[in-house]
Parts: sequence; C-alpha cells; structure tokens
Amino acid sequence: MHTTFLSLALAGAMLLPTLALAAAPSTDFGTPTAVTPAPTTLHRLQSSAGKTFTMAEYTVPTAHAVPHILAIDQNDAVWFSESGGRFARNFIDVPAQSKIGRIDVGGTMSEWYLGDAETSPMGIEFDKAGDLWITERLANRITRFKRDGQKVHYQVPTPGAWPTGLAIDPAGDVWFTGTKADKIGVVRIKTGQVEEFALPAKATMSTGIAASPDGTIWIAERDVNIIGKFDPKTATFTQYKLSTPSARPCGVTVDKTGTVWFTERGAGKLGRILADGTVQEFALENRQAGPFIIVADQFGQMWFSELFANSIGRFDPATGQFEHFPIRGDNAHPAGLAIDSKGNVWFAQQSTNKLATIIRADLGYVGGEQRVSQASPADPVADALKGYRYDPMEIPTTDSLPGIVNIDKRGTVWFTQMGGGFVGPGFPPGPAGSKVGYVRDGKLHELAMPTPESGPTSLGLDPVNDDVWVSLRAANKIARIRNDQVTEFTVPVPDSLPVGVAVDSKHNVWVALSDGNALARMTAEGEWRVLPLPAPNLAPRTVFVDHEDLVWFAEKQGNHVGLVDQQKWRVDRWKIPTRMAWPLSIVEDEKGDIWFAQMRSDKLGVLDRHTKQIREYAMPVNSAPFKLSYDAGNHAMWVSTVFGNAVMRFDIPKGEVVARYPVPQDGVWVGGIDRDADSCFWITEQFGNRVDRLCIDGVSKPLRAAKAD
Repeated sequence: MHTTFLSLALAGAMLLPTLALAAAPSTDFGTPTAVTPAPTTLHRLQSSAGKTFTMAEYTVPTAHAVPHILAIDQNDAVWFSESGGRFARNFIDVPAQSKIGRIDVGGTMSEWYLGDAETSPMGIEFDKAGDLWITERLANRITRFKRDGQKVHYQVPTPGAWPTGLAIDPAGDVWFTGTKADKIGVVRIKTGQVEEFALPAKATMSTGIAASPDGTIWIAERDVNIIGKFDPKTATFTQYKLSTPSARPCGVTVDKTGTVWFTERGAGKLGRILADGTVQEFALENRQAGPFIIVADQFGQMWFSELFANSIGRFDPATGQFEHFPIRGDNAHPAGLAIDSKGNVWFAQQSTNKLATIIRADLGYVGGEQRVSQASPADPVADALKGYRYDPMEIPTTDSLPGIVNIDKRGTVWFTQMGGGFVGPGFPPGPAGSKVGYVRDGKLHELAMPTPESGPTSLGLDPVNDDVWVSLRAANKIARIRNDQVTEFTVPVPDSLPVGVAVDSKHNVWVALSDGNALARMTAEGEWRVLPLPAPNLAPRTVFVDHEDLVWFAEKQGNHVGLVDQQKWRVDRWKIPTRMAWPLSIVEDEKGDIWFAQMRSDKLGVLDRHTKQIREYAMPVNSAPFKLSYDAGNHAMWVSTVFGNAVMRFDIPKGEVVARYPVPQDGVWVGGIDRDADSCFWITEQFGNRVDRLCIDGVSKPLRAAKAD
C-alpha cells in the first residue's frame, strides 16, 4: 500500500510547523515534597526453570519507607505506598510513614507527604479519572489524591478500623477492608458517603479485597480461613471456608475471565474459586514461602510475592507449573506487585527499601499475543560451536546500556551508551546515559557528552569526512564528534525525542524525531528544516541515507517505511503487511532494495526499490531482530537479535536463517551490529554492559582479540 503526503512546512532557513509537535511535561498531582534521582542497579539472574532474566532495582530515598503496595498510572509510572513498619508483631519494627512515592521512566523518584505524621498508607489504586485512592491505616481514613494536587479525606466511621486493602468497582465506588473492625467499607463516588458492612465472622483480620467485573466484592478473611463474597445489590455475604488449616489467605484478585484467585500465606498455596463455587488449591514446592500479594497478567499467568522465600512466583494455570524468580540479596520481604503495559513485573521490597522490576523479554505482550520461543529453523548452533569466537570488552561505566554500533573508515568502533529511561519494552527507568564509547587500536575509551544524562542513542557517520553524529534523546540535541571533540546542537522542536540519525554526502544531518512526529534536517551551515509526518503518533525511530542520497525512514507506531521527496518536501510511505511490526533498522542491498528489521513481529522486511512491494521473511519466534548488517559477498543479512541473544545469519537466496551464533552469557540483550574490515562483527550487550567482537570461521579472518585498557 502506497501513499503520498505533502508537508505543511513553509520555506525558510529554520522551518517549524505551526502545530504543536510534542506535549508539555505533565504537572499532575502538584509539587512533590521531594524529588530524587534513583540510579538503576541491574542484575542478571536465573529462575527456578533455569531461565536467565534481568531484574532492575531502585532504592527508595526515604529511609525505612517500607514500600508496600504498587499502582501504575496511564504513563507507566510506578506509584507506591510508603507505609513504614509496626503493622505486624515482630515484623519491621520501624516508625510508620506518611508518604506516597512515584518512579517515572527517567528513574526519578518523587515523594508526596500526606499531611499528617505516621498515617501508614497501605492500599493504593487509580480510578478512571486518574486520581489515586489511598487507605491510611493509622489515620483511619481513605484519601483521594487528585491529579490537581488536592487531597480529599474520607474518615472511616468505626474508630481504629485499620483500613488496609483497597479496590475500585466498575461503578467507581471505592471499597476497603477494615482490618481490625471486621468490616468492609465503601466510599460512594457520587456522594462521598462512607458506608460499612459487618463481616459475618469475628476476629478476621481481613486484608485483601478485590472487585469483579460484575461488581461483586471479594475479601481475604485472613485469620478465619475464609474467602468472603459480598453482593452489593443485596448487601449479603457468602463465605467460602478453606479446607487447609491455618491457610491465612492474604491477597485476592480477579483475572480477566472473572476467576477469583487468592494466596494462602500460612499454607504455601494459591487458590481459586470457580464459577460454580468450587475452591481449588495449588501447593508451592516450598510450603514456607509465604505467598502474599497476587496479580494476573493479560495472558492469565498469576504472579505473586513470596514474603518469606525472597522470590517472586509465577503460576501457569494451563500447565499447573510454578516458576520462581529470586531477588538479589536476603530478606527483602516482597509485598505489592503490579504489571505495566509492557508486561514488566514490578514489586516492592519492604525490608530492603527498594522497588524492583522483572523485565519481560517478550514483545508479543504489547499486542496481546502469547508466543512460544523456538530455535532457528535450521538450528545450526551445534555445527558452529567450534567455528566462531566472541571477544568481549567490559565497559567501565556500570549499567551503561550500550546500544548502536558503527565502524568508521579508520576502523574505530563507536557505540552509544544509552542509559535508562528509554521509552519501550526492556529499558528500565533510570538516568539517561552520558557517554559515547569507542574502540581504537585495541583499547576501549569513553567520551563524555557536554550535557550530562543526555542519552546518546543512535549514531550516524558522515560518508565524506570523519565526523560521527549522535542523537541525544534526553537532551533534545544531536552531537558531532570531530577529532574526539564534541559539539552539541539543539533540535528546534521541543521535547521531540531525537532517535535515528544519518548523514548524506552533502553533510546534511537527518534526524528522526520520535515524539515530535517529524523528520528534521540540519545543513552543514547549521540551518534546520522540519518535515512533519502526515498523521499523529507515528513515532519515526530510524532514518537511513542510501547510495543515491535518498532518505528513508521507519515508523515504529505508524507501521510504515517511507521515503523523503527532498525537492517537494513531502514523504511517500508504504504500509508494512504485518501489524505492529516495529521497524527499527534500515539498510540497503547491492540492488538498492531497502531491508528493515521488524522487531516485534520477528520478521525481516524488504521493499523492492522498483516495484515498491514489500516482502517479509520469518525469523525465530521471540528473537526480536534489531539491527542489520548487509554482506554482499555471502549474500547474507547479519541480524542482531535482542531476545534471541545471538547474531543470526539470514541467507537471502534461501529466505531463511541458516546459522545463529549465541552470545556466551544468557540474557544480555544483543543490541547494535556492524562489520569491520576483517569481516568480524562488533555487537553490544545491552544488559551485559560489554561490546564484543565476533569472528566466524569462513567469514572472518582470525585475528588477535582486542583488549580493554
């Protein structure tokens, strides 16, 4: 499908569209009491199933905050209650707190004081309007923290009720457990009236509460071994007595099918209640693990915190299998969990005062497609084990998240150090990077950008001279590296998120402005011209200049590849057949056809230069092809695969992957790729924090490995 669009920009030296290209930063919830950078600490760990996973951790600035329950807002920022201690005998004996915290995608932690000392906020949840509701245990109230910064308090009628759990029903009414009152309560959203309903049992110490899609309320009555069901229409309870003695149910949730799930902290089990009222239980291998809070992901997998096992658990109802993800260190006492839009599993570490996330390595989650990883179609790994070698070089800056690789005419290997906070699956919140790395004469060096935490993201090499260009996404700039000196240039579109960068033979620098929804060109004289794209939210991420100086681009969200008509200042676009393909890399072959990696759909695509038809080729499922390197001599496309954890060789005549070369360490997330004069490949390990040289028998010349200084 082919479409042509004219730009609305006018002629001139600096051409800016009259429409706003980027939204202003949000000022929701008023001014925080404190704002603190939260550096990211990354760990590569192994689950009980032997799978490598990445966990990112962030320390809460307030000492002894005891982060407890989590909620995620519409921007994927993670909010948490800072409850402090003294809510259970002999457990975390520190003073109660009175704060709500938030970590945003940039790794900044903001904290809001709730106005009174030691109120001990516990449950939190967002309503449809985006306001945050909070139970304050020791203040005996429910608080509505509005987006304009106002805090509206609703006092619980029963003194000393200890409001703890919180749930919002489909009508918007806010339900809570009165843990010491043996009641549940509700704040009527239309009137602000608070009502309470006495539970049938006494001394229940009820905590967890959940609302079904039909408005039914479910309660974990911990100390009496009951899951309660409340019908708001009739104000009646149905009690489900658990058969396991001392099960102590704590967490309760309802999955998207309407099935009720709960944890049995005392018995080391999960349970569910079927539509006919049948109660089923599933025992963990470790009956002392203390399953606590439970949530469901969109695939129906149940995730839960293991309070006493220092782990996060996952249960697959389809297979009945458990998998456990250990937390680094000891005695974290994980509590609240929440799952963001990318499928990353966030949790609170009460005793170590941290937030953490298990990063999901599956882009199918974004589109609601559950996929199973598989080997390359040829599965040639065993045949190649003695035929290739990786030589890694450690990057001095920790957790730098190295990204794109380019090799210049002199053989210098350049790579970006992106840092955290890049919007997209897999990039944990954290400060943006500040450096570009390079390997020259066998030694690794780092070059600081003038603007700290500017987020070096993509690279472009001038085809005529030795200039290296870098996009600085967090600073809204691009930078030129000349003779190892850095000069920065501000992009004229505010908050544009510059990502892709490329240079033509006239020294024009082309930039893909992802949030600006535009392409931009800066001439050798420093004059800018902006080309807005024809529809909103297309998210151009990649720009490429071919051998004829034609400028191509790819839209991550718009799902098109396009060509800039530089004379008429407009774009031609071609729709990619597979929906949500996420094209993130462009190269050309010897015929001039345009190849691109489809990261989310696990495919390669090629646009025929003459017919403008797109063909697609399957890659291994959940391999996440990222960057491409064309090899004319071997009629191959070399592909870095993020989740495949390997470089793969795609045979163009055969139209399939014929070899893959796994990185020695699992879970490193292979990033950029480029080929040097000896046909060895340089790649980055994003979570391994290394840049590697891959030499392959029959493709590369065997050379002495480079060494870092």
